[in-house]
Amino acid sequence: MGIQATSLLYILRQTACLSIACNATAMLLLDGSSRSGIAETVTLTLSNGDKIKGTLIKSESNEQTTVINHPSLGRLEIQAKALKAKPKKKRWTGSFSAGVTGSNTNQEIDVDGTTQLITQYKDELNLLSFKANAEYGISRSANQKKGSTDTNQGQIDLRYAHTLSGKLSAYASNTYEYDMLNEIGNNNLINSIGLGYDLIKTDTTTLNVSAGPSAQSIWGGPRCTANQYCGNTYAASSARISFDWVPNNYFNLSLSNQFTGAYVDGISPSNNFSGTIKIYPFGDKKLFTSLNGQIIYNSLTTPQIDNSFSLQLGTQLF
Repeated sequence: MGIQATSLLYILRQTACLSIACNATAMLLLDGSSRSGIAETVTLTLSNGDKIKGTLIKSESNEQTTVINHPSLGRLEIQAKALKAKPKKKRWTGSFSAGVTGSNTNQEIDVDGTTQLITQYKDELNLLSFKANAEYGISRSANQKKGSTDTNQGQIDLRYAHTLSGKLSAYASNTYEYDMLNEIGNNNLINSIGLGYDLIKTDTTTLNVSAGPSAQSIWGGPRCTANQYCGNTYAASSARISFDWVPNNYFNLSLSNQFTGAYVDGISPSNNFSGTIKIYPFGDKKLFTSLNGQIIYNSLTTPQIDNSFSLQLGTQLF
């Protein structure tokens, strides 16, 4: 019994010590985290262009006054009017780009042109974007009096999104694609509404996913009237993932993929993947060179695959 009592006292003593140690460690961690949260180093730019660096005292700062602890000057109170005003982000942005390619042999002349227009409005809650691109190409052989059209296609994408709360938003979109050389389905229109969510949303990177019900319409083409699917509108579902990355003033990467399944013959899929790389050689966000690509698959058109790539020169409009 004496040995058991001694062992029990030893275990209780060890448990108590461990509990005290754990509590002390937790208190130190909490204190350290609260201190690290308070000790935020900031760099302020004064109205005359001078910069001052110190530790921000959040508990004493407000919209009118910023209080910092300077390593040499000690505690400083800086009025908002003494600070340089932060540049306001543009709500409207837009760009236009175009490219031309050509070739000439003894037997044939080929000319191809592409254009792209992008505009966007963005504020704290709303995002409205409009994107249009077109490609047209002709060729003429030496024995032809009139040239033939080799390419005549394009796309218009109109999308509106409204932030509901945090990273959740509601959207409405219209995507129109045309290829006047298709045998079946010169035109493809997808109207969709639904919900979107920002997986990543920072000053330089945005990754958004969205999905919702849609309606898909197919019409046009020499063989449209003889096809059972062409000339109709079908209930469908659409999902889109978009990625935008602007790491600096010299580079911009934009990717987008939209999948739509029309409820006909089970599910008839269509997919549109597009990407743009912009290079700003002067770093002023004005003149740029862009590489554009688009890969389209549509099971309801003939042909089903339509891919295009172009190199363009462009400028920011506003």
